[in-house]
Amino acid sequence: MLSQALLLIRQPRKAIGWLGWKPPDLPQPLVRQLPRVIAPLGAIPQVRTAASRLAINYYAYATSPRPRALSMASDYTSWLSLTDRTFSGRHLPPATTRPEDLPSEAEVTALFRRDRETKSADTSVMFMFFAQWFTDSFLRTSRENFRKNTSPQEIDLCQIYGLGANKTSMLRAHEGGRLKSQLIDGEEYPPFLFEPRAPGGKLVFKPEFTGLHEEKFFTEKILADCPDARKDSVFAVGLEHGNSTIGHTILDAVFLREHNRIAGLLKGEHPDWDDVRLFETTRNIMIVLLLKLVVEEYIKHIGPFDFPIEVVPFIADGERWNRPNWGAIEFNLLYRWHSLVPDAIGEGSDQLKPRDFRNNNPLVISRGIEALITQCSRERSGKIGLLNTPYFLVDRSHPDDPSIEERSITLMRNARLRSYNDYREAFGLERLAGFDQLTTNKALRERLQSLYGDIDKLEWYVGIFAEEYPDYLMMGELMTTMVAHDAFTQALTNPLLARNVFNEQTFSKAGMRIITETHSLQQIIARNSTSPGDVHASFHCEQG
Repeated sequence: MLSQALLLIRQPRKAIGWLGWKPPDLPQPLVRQLPRVIAPLGAIPQVRTAASRLAINYYAYATSPRPRALSMASDYTSWLSLTDRTFSGRHLPPATTRPEDLPSEAEVTALFRRDRETKSADTSVMFMFFAQWFTDSFLRTSRENFRKNTSPQEIDLCQIYGLGANKTSMLRAHEGGRLKSQLIDGEEYPPFLFEPRAPGGKLVFKPEFTGLHEEKFFTEKILADCPDARKDSVFAVGLEHGNSTIGHTILDAVFLREHNRIAGLLKGEHPDWDDVRLFETTRNIMIVLLLKLVVEEYIKHIGPFDFPIEVVPFIADGERWNRPNWGAIEFNLLYRWHSLVPDAIGEGSDQLKPRDFRNNNPLVISRGIEALITQCSRERSGKIGLLNTPYFLVDRSHPDDPSIEERSITLMRNARLRSYNDYREAFGLERLAGFDQLTTNKALRERLQSLYGDIDKLEWYVGIFAEEYPDYLMMGELMTTMVAHDAFTQALTNPLLARNVFNEQTFSKAGMRIITETHSLQQIIARNSTSPGDVHASFHCEQG
């Protein structure tokens, strides 16, 4: 029995298999009672830590650890495929299926289109905005070459710090460790990106931000659909898409405020520190705060029953999955959760349609961060799955301009990914024998059968969204496994979490206290709010 107990700690997937366990198909009465049992258990530190360690390793060992023999650099193992991380990684070798043996891209795109919105069971629109803001920082496909990426390969809060030292310098105040900011009606926001102009005049980057983004691409592509009246309120932030939704704007502002708050606190406690040390120590603290939110709030919500999982100190140090980060093309694609986007946010005079929550910094400034976060936290998002992506992400706005969903499917095809069943097998799950095991939706089964003929020919990107799941999960079994695997093995390997780095010398005594006491996005928003009692920020949304 001792050997099995050790196996449970070191190789939990094998141990769980030895115990004969698999995630059960639970009856609804039991499902409704489980949160009442899990919440008090999760409040016990020893139980929470042990369960977190088990869950993290269960998913971290779901498939073979990095390094992988192949990347998008070549179809065979080469030095580039092993070392050049500007090429996206890949979990499995490329498929050999001929394009003519697959349904057309138009037919596959049509599988995603929403005719009537299906709401999620309990996921808020705030979760949707956080997911997009978070993943835009490291899932970055090169515009010039689909096989490559522009990712920093680490969770580094480049959303507010920029990509590289030169851009970070543009965004820093170079005083007191702070980031540049401005006050608008007493509220702190990033500075504006453009020079003041006459109505309808040409957009010109401020000299201090020259080179922050590629100017022509930014003004002609990023802002192509942005109403002219909103362009003067574009903020100077770390990423080119940082103003694309009210979610991006809100989160950039919140994390900028927290950075400057902590920098001020550190300056008071360490008056002998110069600007650079104040900035770098604050950035270290901020990155770990984000990592905690990702594990303890974001991934917690993705898992069943919102079990209070935690960042287990130094868990990666002794594990085989502790390898340098390298984002895979599959991880990039599986995060295309376009179906989370609702038809509208809220009701009545405050209702926001898609045109209202895209490229609309004036709305954030006028309504205020607290009010919008509360509204987004109380509105359910769409449900992840096929037949539920809003039309404006599926249909072309111009005949020569592919839609967001079309681009995703084209990337999947160009990457020559293997079948849905091949990925199930690679991640320790049973292969499905037929479409009836994939979904109970008869009409959808018939469409998939007509397009693919055989479950073994079903494309991975289609299968992960077709996979049916119970209400206590947020997505299907394979997608959950792949999300958790890549998230845990790439968040918890961050160098700031290593045993010889995670200490007061790196973060300061005050920084360690802030890290220890912070467990939620709501805490960060509230301590930077003029009305903290009005803040309601949650990824969980009860059915209304």
